[in-house]
Amino acid sequence: MKREQIEGVAENLAGKAQSAVGRLVEDPALEAEGDARQAAGQVTKTYGDTLDTVSSFVKEKPFAALAITAALTLVVSRLLRR
Repeated sequence: MKREQIEGVAENLAGKAQSAVGRLVEDPALEAEGDARQAAGQVTKTYGDTLDTVSSFVKEKPFAALAITAALTLVVSRLLRR
């Protein structure tokens, strides 16, 4: 498990707790902040999941990963020349 995945889960849980406290004390600003932390946590976890997937793909299929990287580099260089 990547560090980003762990951080994302922790941030998501902290956001859920903060939202619950906001609802409990009837503080919409605190609740909204908790919702934002949940969203940020989910984005961070998804980023970690993506890193994990890409890392696994590169380990399993290094030549395919190299070919994809070369193709993307070619496309980006052509786009930047315009």
